[in-house]
Amino acid sequence: MQIGELARRFAVAPSKIRFLEGEGLVRPVRRTSGGYREYDETSAEALSMILQAQSLGFTIEEIKGALAETKHHGLRRDYLIRQIELKLEQLDHHVAQVHELRARLICAGNELKARMKNGAKCDTRPSAPLSSTNKPRSAPRVHRRRLTTAG
Repeated sequence: MQIGELARRFAVAPSKIRFLEGEGLVRPVRRTSGGYREYDETSAEALSMILQAQSLGFTIEEIKGALAETKHHGLRRDYLIRQIELKLEQLDHHVAQVHELRARLICAGNELKARMKNGAKCDTRPSAPLSSTNKPRSAPRVHRRRLTTAG
């Protein structure tokens, strides 16, 4: 099958397959006399595995490492399981960071609401930088043109 058919089969752009080929992850079986890439079911299986790994959050470099490990030592399920466990640890760490950020935002929002309830005004504009004489700078003048319409 040619690259277009392979791309349609997996709902990816042909450029993605060419990129993965350039990275050494997918290889055409041969090229036709017209220079078109020809792929077989082995190529399709490799592409399927790569796309699945990417959908699980694995990077191109991580996929290359797994393929190199497989090439040197055969398919080692223990290696793949460990890679999945590492990815889960990274994900758990990221989730913890997001939860912490969420809690901090809730706290900041509640604090701001309490201040405003007590009559404080909330000014979200950044403060003007102080000049070298430690005096506030005056705001720059804004020149506005009056729009006139031709009658």
